[in-house]
Amino acid sequence: MNVQIRSLPPFHVAYMRYVGPFGAHGIPELWERLRQWMERRDLLGVEIKLGVAHDDPDVTDPAKCRYDAGIVVPPDFTPDRWVNVADISGGKHAVAAFTGTAHDIRGAWDRLYRSWLPDSGYEPDDRPCLELYRGNPMVDAKPRVFRCELCVPVRPV
Repeated sequence: MNVQIRSLPPFHVAYMRYVGPFGAHGIPELWERLRQWMERRDLLGVEIKLGVAHDDPDVTDPAKCRYDAGIVVPPDFTPDRWVNVADISGGKHAVAAFTGTAHDIRGAWDRLYRSWLPDSGYEPDDRPCLELYRGNPMVDAKPRVFRCELCVPVRPV
């Protein structure tokens, strides 16, 4: 796994939330609802989208895990009844490229945490993990395959 340490900027996001087990059921539907909301507001051209995992499914009851799907918006963006807004802290992150399906992403997160992190000289800090999507994340000619960057907020050990 190729991992880089990068400093990410802070993000102001409009988001929708999913509560339940991470994986292929629930989260793809959340992204589709967000896409439809974006389409109705002529926001499909937004360059940066974020998936924010607030909980560790190995610690939190999977039925209570929270995941936000959002888009970066200007500071003066006014939410409606479908979305909330939040500020996501920037800072140092371990960043790994991912290409695969919703079934594959949990394994990639596990490899990042269990294989790379222990000997990296870093530890996770208290900010949430991010999936950073740029442009159109779908991989052409491969159904349900997408690309993003897995971003773990870190600090030196």
